[in-house]
Amino acid sequence: MTDHEEEFQEYSGPSKSQVKREMHALQDLGQKICELPKKQLAKIPLSDTMVLAVEEWHRIKKNEARRRHLQYVGRVMRSENLDEVNEAMDKLNPSSEVYNRILHQQERWRDLLINDGNDALKAFADEFDVIDMQNLRALIRNAVKEQKNKEANPDQEQNTGKTAARKLFLCIKEHYKEIKSD
Repeated sequence: MTDHEEEFQEYSGPSKSQVKREMHALQDLGQKICELPKKQLAKIPLSDTMVLAVEEWHRIKKNEARRRHLQYVGRVMRSENLDEVNEAMDKLNPSSEVYNRILHQQERWRDLLINDGNDALKAFADEFDVIDMQNLRALIRNAVKEQKNKEANPDQEQNTGKTAARKLFLCIKEHYKEIKSD
């Protein structure tokens, strides 16, 4: 064997192409983070350096300068906790499995609160530390009343009978946001 062949056998690290693919993936993730609205950006666990890099990206207007800055963002992304960042991004992405799982849990709570009454209300209040029970009871009562009216008059329009259930769902969604931000 020649010395040249031994060099290739000793090297066991990732290929240059693999390293480039990983860097491009970090840049793409960084670009997605930069393009998020400020409200959603606040939900992503980022270091101070990354937050400053994102703010700087918003100040840059020239395309070539933005492209170079995205390379810097990709370099800063190396020091971020990618598992936490990806999980937070999945929660914001409506096509992700995490987002859908949370949405289905919220829908199940809505259905339980409408159909099971006080037992479901007590379980929900215990899990989410509900402060405004009176408002929650009123939302449930209105949703139950709408559901009964819809069952009594099935020939009514499709859209009637859902507004109280939507309001209840939004209330449940707010409680989820509060508990997940703690």
